[in-house]
Amino acid sequence: MTNLLNEKAIKEAAYFIWKNAGCPANTSLQDWNAAIQQLTAASNNSKKSSSKTSSCKTVSLKKTSSKSKAKKAK
Repeated sequence: MTNLLNEKAIKEAAYFIWKNAGCPANTSLQDWNAAIQQLTAASNNSKKSSSKTSSCKTVSLKKTSSKSKAKKAK
C-alpha cells in the first residue's frame, strides 16, 4: 500500500513540475526524476525537523520537572 501512495505522490509532483514548466513535450522521464528528488528532499527535511523538535521537547520537559521538584521542596 505504501508503494502505491508513493507512486501517486510522484505522479502528482511530476505533473506539477511538467505543468509549471509550460507543458513541454517529451519531458516525462526528467519530470518523474525531479519529482522523486523533490519528495526525497522533503522527506529528509521533515525527518530532521522532527528529530530536532523531539529533543527540544525533552529539554523543556526536564526544565518543567525540575521546577516541580523545587516547588515541592519549599
